[in-house]
Amino acid sequence: MENHGHGQDGRFDFERLVVYQKAMEFLELIAGLINSPPRKAASVIDHLDRAACSTILNIAEGSGKERDSADRKRFYRTALGSAKESAACMDVLRARRVISCLLESKGRDLLIGIVAMLTSMSR
Repeated sequence: MENHGHGQDGRFDFERLVVYQKAMEFLELIAGLINSPPRKAASVIDHLDRAACSTILNIAEGSGKERDSADRKRFYRTALGSAKESAACMDVLRARRVISCLLESKGRDLLIGIVAMLTSMSR
């Protein structure tokens, strides 16, 4: 039987990647901010949402490219940049006292792991 990018468990190949799972976990963590952004920080939260989604989408697209190809690494580098952008947005939100220390800490921990994995994958 031919593999079309998904397994017998009904999941796509990219859904099995730990980095993808962590990026989804980060998006779920910030869902409350995205769904009900405080007016004073709406533009930064919108930017955070776009960066977090870009991380996820570029991981998925990169995983579909030929292994060790320049194209695959380019998508992973783009995802890496978006993950770092998410971290900077979290810094801005913390500085503006929009997010709790707990949310910032959990988000930072996830992003540090995501950035480490994507750094390795993009080489």
